[in-house]
Amino acid sequence: MSGKYWLGADEGITFTFLGENSAYTEYAPTVPRAMSDHSRTMNPGVFEIQGKQVYQIYGYALSALTLVVGTDGLILIDPPEDVEKGRRQLEEIRKISDLPVKAIVYSHWHTDHYAGVKAFVSQEQVDTGECVIIAHRDFMDNVVSNNASGTGPLLTARVEYSLGSLLETGPEGRVNGGLGPDFVMRTLSLIAPTVLVDDQLEHTVAGVRMVHSWAPSEAIDEVITWFPDLGVLQSAEVIQGESFPNLHTIRGSRYRDPQQWFKSIDQHLRPLPADFMIPSHGRPVAGRAEVARVLRDYRDAISFVYDQTLRRMNQGHLPDDLAAEVTLPAHLAASEWLGDFYGGVPHSVRQVYAGEMGWFDSDPTSLNPLHPRESSRRYIDLMGGRDTVLATARTAAGTGDHQWAAELARHLVRVDTTDTDARLVKADALRQIGYTTPNSNWRNYYLTAARELDGTIDYSLKLNLDAPDQIAALPAPALLEGLRVRIDPDRAADAVRVLGVRLTDSGQEIALHVRRGVLEAVAAIPDDADTVIEVTHPIVLAMAYRDLYGAFAKAVEAGQAAVTTGTLQDVETFLSYFDALDPTPLRLSDR
Repeated sequence: MSGKYWLGADEGITFTFLGENSAYTEYAPTVPRAMSDHSRTMNPGVFEIQGKQVYQIYGYALSALTLVVGTDGLILIDPPEDVEKGRRQLEEIRKISDLPVKAIVYSHWHTDHYAGVKAFVSQEQVDTGECVIIAHRDFMDNVVSNNASGTGPLLTARVEYSLGSLLETGPEGRVNGGLGPDFVMRTLSLIAPTVLVDDQLEHTVAGVRMVHSWAPSEAIDEVITWFPDLGVLQSAEVIQGESFPNLHTIRGSRYRDPQQWFKSIDQHLRPLPADFMIPSHGRPVAGRAEVARVLRDYRDAISFVYDQTLRRMNQGHLPDDLAAEVTLPAHLAASEWLGDFYGGVPHSVRQVYAGEMGWFDSDPTSLNPLHPRESSRRYIDLMGGRDTVLATARTAAGTGDHQWAAELARHLVRVDTTDTDARLVKADALRQIGYTTPNSNWRNYYLTAARELDGTIDYSLKLNLDAPDQIAALPAPALLEGLRVRIDPDRAADAVRVLGVRLTDSGQEIALHVRRGVLEAVAAIPDDADTVIEVTHPIVLAMAYRDLYGAFAKAVEAGQAAVTTGTLQDVETFLSYFDALDPTPLRLSDR
């Protein structure tokens, strides 16, 4: 392709187009034109910052990889979401340089910024010091807490809905990944960081001086990288691509503080005299004035939405009011960096309300409401019964009032999840709404929910975020502590027992105290522990991700694990207090 493809000044960057765009780029009645245009900004290829030996390998994954060629090695920032995409990026890297990889930076803990790491280096190369892995000090804690415990199963399901991994690419499915062409993961990998960033770290690798700064924003452990001798800023996901930022992600996350986000831009990015900016999502920007403008507009958009949300909250407005009232001013809405393609103002303002004030809307009617199923049953009776509500929903759909059709059908589906007619009405209504939104997260959620309701969802496309190569890097004590959210309070109602776990391959130990439905994990095994077992890290992985007792018993039979205090029956009894992993896909849309 010819012509300028980057953003900002006309000079200073070149782009070499390489391959087919994996996003859906055609115009279709079921795809907003702006969404197809956005897909056309995702053509794969290589951007070169002229005269700097700095490149962006773009359009091969949800994230874009930054490459810096040093005197005797390469620096990479943000491996993609899987090893396969990383290997494709490596093909382009090797056309530029055959130098070894000396450093890899993970800008933050999200999968699309580290999981392809083993396409570029091996664990052995890191262990021997041939390559360093750089990340924030809390990176591994965040990977463990978000991927290996807590809300992991629910989050995985919501990721699939939000990012469209259960949809095919096309006019009736996934169009793009919002921040990149696609988000389909195959082989995930992880190598733990060896160089940790606190607030700031300046060092030189392969003759290249780098300054890493902690800039909490889209992720709490976000790290930007400044190359002072090159005038190049790698802005990580503080600048979240060519879309309004995801101040809240509808897949679910902890509160992302908008004040912290725009103040990170003010404190860590705007003071830098950057001639070029390379984000982890989106195309690079050329020109100091243009970089400054993007940073200013981005922080202004975040500040505006946050400030105006609080302003209206202080006037007594509630989340539904806020979603309708708070919109970007025209000059910001027109920015190429603030489109409605990934993050969105309506769902962000709702989260600002919840993040600042909590869920309660100040109406005491909300304190102890009827269960939604009972409430729906009564509404159906009030409206004349199931057939009347269904007919009204169909009439609404026929007039194009798809939101009202979906809301009416929702009552019917809640009361009877097997009501096929109601499920199909709701499914079609959600599908029609999805076809009209340019926001990839919203579209994917609408269309995936529709397929769940009408029975056409393809669960064979499910993501496997518990990939063996990734979970092998997770610490065993953290995995065992994660059993806290799997304890069944009924089965463990009368249990007061301690299981000690000694890891023979690392020397670590952990004691799991069950006290009547509560699990407490502590670092040392007490002398009076009821039961003590000896295992290795791989056995803990098998227990945590397969079958708690079955994996342990199999290891004992093979001579790879042992019970040193108590009996095998004691171990089985203790582990029976915890839920087995359920492979059944979670239903999200018939509630």
